[in-house]
Amino acid sequence: MELETETANTDDGSLVKRLAMICGSDGVSTTPADLRYFSQDLFFDGDLPLAVVSPGGTDAVVEIIHLCRASGIAIFLRGGGMSYTKAFQPEGNRSIMLDFSRLNKIRDIAVDDGHVTVEAGCTWAALDAALAKHDRRARFWGPMSGGTATVGGSLSQGTVTFGSGTTGASANAVKSFEIVSGTGEIIHSGSDGSAGLTPFNRNFGPDMTGLFANDAGALGIKTAATMEIEPRPAMVSGLSFAYDDFDTMAKLFADLSARRLASEMIAMDGDVARQNAGPANLVEDAKAMWRIGKAAGNPVSAVERMIRIAMAGRRFLDKAKYTAHFVVEGRDRAELKSRIDAIRGFAGTGSEIVNTVPLMTRADPFPSLPVTHPDGRRMLPVHTVLPHSALHQFHRDYCDLKSRFANRMQQVNVTIAEFFAGVSGIGLLYEPVFYWPDALQEYHHRMTPDYLEGQMPEYPENAAARKLVEEIVADFVALAHDHGGSHFQIGRLYPFAENREQGAGDLLRDLKKRLDPDNIINPGALGL
Repeated sequence: MELETETANTDDGSLVKRLAMICGSDGVSTTPADLRYFSQDLFFDGDLPLAVVSPGGTDAVVEIIHLCRASGIAIFLRGGGMSYTKAFQPEGNRSIMLDFSRLNKIRDIAVDDGHVTVEAGCTWAALDAALAKHDRRARFWGPMSGGTATVGGSLSQGTVTFGSGTTGASANAVKSFEIVSGTGEIIHSGSDGSAGLTPFNRNFGPDMTGLFANDAGALGIKTAATMEIEPRPAMVSGLSFAYDDFDTMAKLFADLSARRLASEMIAMDGDVARQNAGPANLVEDAKAMWRIGKAAGNPVSAVERMIRIAMAGRRFLDKAKYTAHFVVEGRDRAELKSRIDAIRGFAGTGSEIVNTVPLMTRADPFPSLPVTHPDGRRMLPVHTVLPHSALHQFHRDYCDLKSRFANRMQQVNVTIAEFFAGVSGIGLLYEPVFYWPDALQEYHHRMTPDYLEGQMPEYPENAAARKLVEEIVADFVALAHDHGGSHFQIGRLYPFAENREQGAGDLLRDLKKRLDPDNIINPGALGL
């Protein structure tokens, strides 16, 4: 980071007081526990910031920029904290952490014009609840972690899940960003960047909105976003299949992605499916079936679904090597049936199984997600996004990679499971998830859902397992690169700037220098 010469003389106590004048005393925290928590993600620790600062509006962000720029203080940006790629960890001992929890308003729902403008700290769940009152939803409407994940954090990182089977990745549904640059300028990236216009059109001239999507916050601070909205579907159902062969399952994802037949497309290995199902519990199963019933849309469908699921139980999980799950929507019953019939036609050798997973996915789209295995073990997901043509060889080489580490993994109790998601217009997200027994951090204690409190054993430190996980992750990232893979949530984990072709790399660095000449906004993200 480039610092001005007077930085060493800065009075940090005075800086914190001036931040409190901007945000209010309740908008600044310097307590050790808060500093630890906000500098951690699911796996990585950062250096402790001087303060955690929670602005309540765009003007406050501008003031913070001017203050930190004059003082040579770096600003690291944290959304909901559901990250695992060192995306916001402070580096060095002269920084602040920006928390967006108070910048969370929904500014405008323009039903007739088909868009919503929402501040960066709003969660996807809160946005969806507000839009539901107008019988609308965002065209991409969030990741599964959307009860905690924020709009600004997700759009900075890039994410998939709800709507990805038809819309693709999160950035595709954005019309405009409100950005505060490293010089304190406010930039509107869509048509609202022209005097007198609203943010109704992303494509008025060069696509500036695309520049700021997926930037890990490196090019500027997102304070608001305008996204497309659409009517909520009249009919929703789901299909599930079991596969013994990855290649056949991957072909189904390619066929459905090309035709945009399912709104959400996810798959998992048998271990993940059995973990997500959890142990049999009559009370919890009844609650789950009740949520599915309410989501069915009418009493007859509710009873049919609940009976079918109750009869099937968890039997379909006993031997499945992979399970694939598809949420299907329609304007009416005829369209829904047409899509379901088409998906069945492409399923190949897959065995259709009870559709509990897609129905539960929609009945409870933003659950309180655990940040550990349900048995208390630490976890770390990593991923790559591959074109369909590269999947088969990549999968074989990935299985070889796991085999090479199998003995060492067993010695320190590391296991790996796999999760997959179809992203229309791109390919397949391939996500290994590592589990190992280890002591928990402040992050885990605060983020663990209430229903797991007091239910998990405590494990001692397991530095050997963490070191092995990092070694395997490095090999996985290299393998993904060799097979032409890309990534969401780039942060500081996945290589980016260093692999850009010269022209693209120079342009990216020029943009960073123009927008953030002192390199104070999330320095190091994207490799910048």
